[in-house]
Amino acid sequence: MSKISITKKMIWSLILKVNSSDAYKSSENIINIKETVLDKELNLIYDRKNNIIKNQNISFSDTESLDIFKIFFPIVCSSYNNQYIAHIAQSLDGFIATKSGESKYISSKKNIEHIHRLRALADIIIVGANTYLEDKPKLTTRLVDGTDPDIYVFDPKQIIKKKDIENKITLLKYDLKALKNKLSKKNRSTIYVEGGGKTISYFLNKNILNRIHVCLCPIILGGGRASFINDKYIKLSEVKTYNPIHYKMGDDILFDIKLN
Repeated sequence: MSKISITKKMIWSLILKVNSSDAYKSSENIINIKETVLDKELNLIYDRKNNIIKNQNISFSDTESLDIFKIFFPIVCSSYNNQYIAHIAQSLDGFIATKSGESKYISSKKNIEHIHRLRALADIIIVGANTYLEDKPKLTTRLVDGTDPDIYVFDPKQIIKKKDIENKITLLKYDLKALKNKLSKKNRSTIYVEGGGKTISYFLNKNILNRIHVCLCPIILGGGRASFINDKYIKLSEVKTYNPIHYKMGDDILFDIKLN
């Protein structure tokens, strides 16, 4: 059987199709996928446990296309009912912004595109109140194909007034009640926590996150706002060691870390 050379556009179209179908979100390790993408019949068997494609009629046209598959297939084929993913971009010395809060374009263009892909796969996106007020992010998927997620703003200190935000945005208090109510009405959801550091740290420290992407950018800030914040004293001997997979992403390195 002749193989189809799959491009970046084709693999992303396939990922969107798989993400929109409940048929591929089973508890089985081996998943049979048959989809028509850009008039091409793609047939593959995906081994979720090892994150590889078996018995496929496709070949990847370049390394970037293969990396997109490896990064996003575990997400769209996840067996979690509610899947929580976070992304954070930081300097080499562990800061996500300067002391004044400037953080835009700390990562490369390729990583910005990656962020938009995460948004496109998410049903819900969460950002912290300070990030929302300071960065004024659009939180759309404008750089890639896909649907914009519902926007939730994590505001445990209630610094945002309802009248000051758009009607389509939901405010989240410390107990996450509004989010829990939303999820109780759906069979499956992907929740993407985009930032900032305090918000991601809250979900990480509460063991809510299933996966986190840490983008390491080749800059040194020498100070600023820390990537991660622990709310309790911890000994170095107690620090958890992770087993990440890493990918070259423009000038950056992306660490893909499965948490649970």
